[in-house]
Amino acid sequence: MHVLIADKLPPMAVSDLEAAGIEVTLQPTLKDDALTDAIASTGAEVLIVRSTKVTAAMLEAGRLGLVVRAGAGTNTIDIAAASAGGIYVANCPGKNSLAVAELAIGFLVALDRRIPDATAQLRAGQWNKKEFSKARGLAGRTLGVVGAGRIGLAVAERALALGMKVLVHDRSPSRAGAVTELGARFESNLRGMLGLCDAISLHAPATPETRHIVGPSFLSAMKPGAYLINTSRAELVDEGALLNAIADRGIRAAVDVFYGEVSGGVGEVDSDLLRDPNVISTPHIGASTDQAQEAVAAEAVRIVLDYQATGAVPNVVNVSQRSPAQFLLIVRHLNRVGVLSRVFAALKDADINVQETENIVFAGAEACIARIAISAPPPQAVLESLLADHEDILGTSLVPLERS
Repeated sequence: MHVLIADKLPPMAVSDLEAAGIEVTLQPTLKDDALTDAIASTGAEVLIVRSTKVTAAMLEAGRLGLVVRAGAGTNTIDIAAASAGGIYVANCPGKNSLAVAELAIGFLVALDRRIPDATAQLRAGQWNKKEFSKARGLAGRTLGVVGAGRIGLAVAERALALGMKVLVHDRSPSRAGAVTELGARFESNLRGMLGLCDAISLHAPATPETRHIVGPSFLSAMKPGAYLINTSRAELVDEGALLNAIADRGIRAAVDVFYGEVSGGVGEVDSDLLRDPNVISTPHIGASTDQAQEAVAAEAVRIVLDYQATGAVPNVVNVSQRSPAQFLLIVRHLNRVGVLSRVFAALKDADINVQETENIVFAGAEACIARIAISAPPPQAVLESLLADHEDILGTSLVPLERS
């Protein structure tokens, strides 16, 4: 197996893969056409990336069977193109949760104590204790967390340790139990929650439903002078609306993600949001602690090793959770060469598509049961001919699959 790593990972990732007999090409600066060419020229079967975009052209360029996102989100990968090409996409969820949560809490403290501004003035030789002694304090204040996934819950847990009241909103009511178990309060009404909070921290995925969730309506529901923290996705925030809220309602913000980010490790950025004196920012470093990167790399290696050993992919994100099959054809048969090929040929002749197949071997390896999920019921004549014409087939039955 050949693995192409197109982003920077800890050295242990390469050494662990090579120790398993896997050929590794490490080219962490590849992107765009150069990455497409490398996928084609190396013949890599697995691609590991962090923030690098993976396009349809890249997925079609070579022999890829698996793309591993060394992180949680997969919005930088063309999932539709991967699925159409039969290419697995997997991620490493939860491995950088604590790192992102720590940054969110750091932002919370930095906003309240205005640490970046105080540091900048002292570096410039200015002592302004009078100004920077003004702070609200966090104990007893209320933090609203939008999103009750791993990161959101980690932020809530740490805010509770600071003596804050914590309200958590999630679109799924099933997350209420995890929230209350921490000692926080679950809020099903997002807009109602916003007016109760002194600070809001965003921890939701980027989806069509969450795009610009932080817009004029969201911001107008926040308390005047409240803090907004985004260590999640730039797409969640309408930056124009946020700038208006900063000017009109005294909102202060801290962002690790924003529009106009540089794709590489260094570069220049031009953003009205980042220039606003009421915004503090970092260059998308939420998951970039040594601890987080080592944990993510170890998980990426585990995914590749499982794929090599079994063909199965842990944490796969683009396999259908519900088969499109309508019926289950059960075939009892002797464990002999070519039996299933006859069944498949008969189904093909009947214009019936096989969606999934499982063949269970009984003790002694004399007989098996094949469970074949199919798109339509085969004509009775087809089932009768299988039994009549093939002595290795012992019996068949057809079961409709229930669909909600």
